[in-house]
Amino acid sequence: MARAPKRRRSAPEAAVSASGTAGPAALGAASGGVGRGPPRRALVVSLAIGAVLGTGLSALNVVLTFTVGTGFGGAIVVVLAGGAVLRLVRLLSWPALFVAYATASGGSLAVAGLDAAVGAALLRGGEPSWPALAGLALLANLAGIGAGLLLAPSVVSDASLRYPALWPVIDLMRTLTRPGGGEAAGDGGQRVLLVAAAAGALVAAAATLTGHDSVRLGPGLPSYVAVSLSPMLFGLGLRISGAAAVWVAGGAGYSVLTWGLSASSGGGEGYVEHLGSPYVVAVGAGLLLGYGVGFVVRERGCGGARSRLLGAGRRGAYEKGVERRVTGEGSASKALAVAAVAGGYGAVVVVLGVVLRDVPAGLFVAAGLPAMTLLFALLLNRVNAAIGLAPVAVLQYLAIVVLALLRVPAPVGYAVAGLVCCVSLASAYFVEAAKVAHHAPPGETPPRRVLLSCQAFGSAVGALAGVGLLYAVARSGAAGTAVLPAPVATAIAFLDDLLRGSARQAASAGAYLAAAGGLGAVLSWWPAAMPTMLGLGILLPPATSSAVVAGGVVRRLLRGRVVAGGGSLAATAGSGLILGGGLASAVLLPLRALLP
Repeated sequence: MARAPKRRRSAPEAAVSASGTAGPAALGAASGGVGRGPPRRALVVSLAIGAVLGTGLSALNVVLTFTVGTGFGGAIVVVLAGGAVLRLVRLLSWPALFVAYATASGGSLAVAGLDAAVGAALLRGGEPSWPALAGLALLANLAGIGAGLLLAPSVVSDASLRYPALWPVIDLMRTLTRPGGGEAAGDGGQRVLLVAAAAGALVAAAATLTGHDSVRLGPGLPSYVAVSLSPMLFGLGLRISGAAAVWVAGGAGYSVLTWGLSASSGGGEGYVEHLGSPYVVAVGAGLLLGYGVGFVVRERGCGGARSRLLGAGRRGAYEKGVERRVTGEGSASKALAVAAVAGGYGAVVVVLGVVLRDVPAGLFVAAGLPAMTLLFALLLNRVNAAIGLAPVAVLQYLAIVVLALLRVPAPVGYAVAGLVCCVSLASAYFVEAAKVAHHAPPGETPPRRVLLSCQAFGSAVGALAGVGLLYAVARSGAAGTAVLPAPVATAIAFLDDLLRGSARQAASAGAYLAAAGGLGAVLSWWPAAMPTMLGLGILLPPATSSAVVAGGVVRRLLRGRVVAGGGSLAATAGSGLILGGGLASAVLLPLRALLP
C-alpha cells in the first residue's frame, strides 16, 4: 500500500467519500432522477424476502435481549441473503434488493426497547395486555416513521455524519447488483475487503466460542480496564472521524476513573452497579439531554431550525429534486410526517392507558411524550450516524433516570421508556433506509412511496412477530432465570429502584444531571465539540469504547494510505471487519443464546 501524494483534489474527487464510494453530490449529479421501482413480480418477491428476514431478525433480537442484552440489526446479512435469493430467481437488481433491505430493516428491531420494558415488568410480577401491546408496537413504529420523515433530510445530507456502519451495506448492494455481479473482485480494494472480512469472522468466532469477549489491558488490572475483541467495534473505529474517537476516549477515561474510585472505596466491579452511580449515569444522561436541548435552541436561535432539523433551506439541484422525493423534504412530506406522528400519538394515548390499565396515567405521560420522543430520536439518529452504534439500552437508562426523578410511577416509566426507545429506533432505521436510497446507482433512486410502504409493512410484521415471542417468554416464566437472565431489564429495574429508594440518591443524581445537562447545552454551541460522543463514552462499558478508540488510533496511523482504485485503506479494512464480524455474529449469537 502506497502513501498517497499530497495534491489539490479536483471537484469530482472531492465528492468521493472515505469509503471510496461517490458521495451525495457526485451521485446526485449522475442519478438522472428518481426511478420507478422494481417490476411487480420482483416487488412481490422482494417484499416476501424482506418480511421473512425481518420477522426472523425480530424474533432473534427478542431472544438476544433476554439472554445477552444486545441486539443485531443484520443489514449485511439481509443484503447477502436477499441478493442470493433474488439472483436464484433471476430478479436481482438494485431496486429489488433495496425493497428487501428496506422491508427487513423496518422489522428487524420493531419491538426493541419495548422488549426490555416488558422484561422489567415481568421481573416485578406484572404483565401487560398483549393485544394492546401489539397495538402499541404498531403505533410506535408508525410514529417512528413519521419522526424519521421529519429528521431524514437534515441527517442524510449532513456531510459530517459519516454513517460508518452503513457504508459497507451501501457498497455491498452496489457491488452485488452491478454488471458482472461483483465478479471483478480482483482489484486491490476488493482484496483488502475480503481479507479483512475473513479476519473479522475468525476473530468473532474465536471470541464467541472461547467465551472471551474482551481481554484486560494488562496483568493484574481490574476487569473493567479491558478492550472488547469485537471486530465490528474495531471496524467502526476505523471508519469514524478522529474527533469522535477522541471524545469517546475522554468519556471512557472518565468512566474508568470513577469506576476505580468506587472500587477502591468498597464498591463492586459489576457494570450495573457502576452505572448506578450518579457520577456515571446522571452525568452521561445529562450530557446527552443537554446536547439535544442545546442543539434545538441553537438552531432556532440562529434561524437554522428548518435547515438543520427539518432539512429545508438552500440545496443543490439534487437536493431539490431526487432527495426531496426520497427523504421527504417539502410541505406535503412535512404534512405527512406530522400527520403520522400526531395520528400515532393520538392512538398511543388510548392504547397506553389500556396497557397500563390506568387511563389517567396514560394521559399524564402522553402530555410530554411527543417532545421527549422527538428529542430522543434526534439524539439516537445523530449518534448512530456519527459512530455507527444505536445504543438503545443507553437511551432506556437515560429515560428511566429522567422518569424516576420526575416520580412517574414505575410501571408507567417502564412503558414510556420502552415506547420512546422503540419510536426513536424506528426513526433511525427509516433514516438509514433513506440514506441508502440517497446513494442509489444513477437512475435507480426509489420513489418515496416505496421507502414508506416497505418500512411500514416490514415494521408491522416484525412487531407482531416480536410481541408473539414476548408472550411466549412471559408464559414460560423463565425471565430473570439462568435461561433468560434479561440483563437490560435487570439494569432498568435496578436503576429505577436505586433512584426511587433513596431521597439522597435521587437528589444527588438530580444535581449531577442538571450540571451535566448545562455542560452539554454549552458544548452544543461549540462546533468542534461532540458531547454526545463524550456521554456515550461515559455510559458504554469501557471495553466497548476502548475497541472503537483503538480502531480510531489505527485509522490515524493509516492516514493517507490508499488501496488500488483510490479508496482509503482504513475505511476499506473497517468495512471488511464489519462485514465479517456481522456475518459471524449472525451465526454465533443465536447459538450462544440458545445453547447451554
